[in-house]
Amino acid sequence: MRALGALLGTAERATRLAATGRSVARGRRPAWLKAAMDVTVTGLGTGSTTLDIQAPKLGDVHEELGQRDFWLEQPEPEDTALDLGARAIREARSSHATGDYYDSSILHEILKLGRAAEGAKEVRYELIPENGTRSGFVLRTSECPGLRHRLDLIPASRAAVVSGRLDEIGHGQGRFRLLMGHGRSLPGQLRRASLDVELLRPLWGKSATAQGLVHFKPNGQPRLIEAYRISARTKGDSIFETLPQGETTGQVDTRKSTAVKALSHVDPMVLWGAWPGDEPIDELLAQLD
Repeated sequence: MRALGALLGTAERATRLAATGRSVARGRRPAWLKAAMDVTVTGLGTGSTTLDIQAPKLGDVHEELGQRDFWLEQPEPEDTALDLGARAIREARSSHATGDYYDSSILHEILKLGRAAEGAKEVRYELIPENGTRSGFVLRTSECPGLRHRLDLIPASRAAVVSGRLDEIGHGQGRFRLLMGHGRSLPGQLRRASLDVELLRPLWGKSATAQGLVHFKPNGQPRLIEAYRISARTKGDSIFETLPQGETTGQVDTRKSTAVKALSHVDPMVLWGAWPGDEPIDELLAQLD
């Protein structure tokens, strides 16, 4: 059944996003995700195609899932993967959502759900939690054109350099958080093919600079930096203390100063490790032209 497959796809990707900051990844599914998706269809109810579905609680199914520092977006222990999928659908339907709980991959799965009943004029999908204490979702096929338009609004990932104090999230998973003052922070994940997690150990609690691919939320805020280089902070790295922002369609600020406009077209990684330290910003920008 296409609708069930799309619902489970949404739930799986929403769960991975909450845990790691990425809704998809290469390779086999990790054991914790398989455990979270151990969903059982227990019955077919009366009415227009009603399915009874049981899903395990995230706090019960796997040791890692019960640890608070495992998650980037901490769910409740009573939540299931279906709850996280429902949360993503509710947010995707909201015109004022920041995009904390969905990305383009999850949005594609939601659209698959909307298209599952091909040929039908109008179909309503609804998830109703049995105990009434959780929140489900309602999705109508007529909403899909608006959701499809949102795919074009999600900023593309881009390379960046970010500097801050390195705070531990999960050393074993190669995960970290850069604290940048004024309540700002950016979660990070080491790219395992490029870096050994042991590189993080001597940097915990110290100022560090990370180079990598930044993934953005639909509202343009950075969600995660996938780092393929990280080192102790050096002189001149203060220029990288600003959080990168993704450009969302129709929301680009055209009032930028000349210097900021120039910087927006410069790959910041050409500056890392080669920052003279004393030259004025206008002179440095002129050298990059």
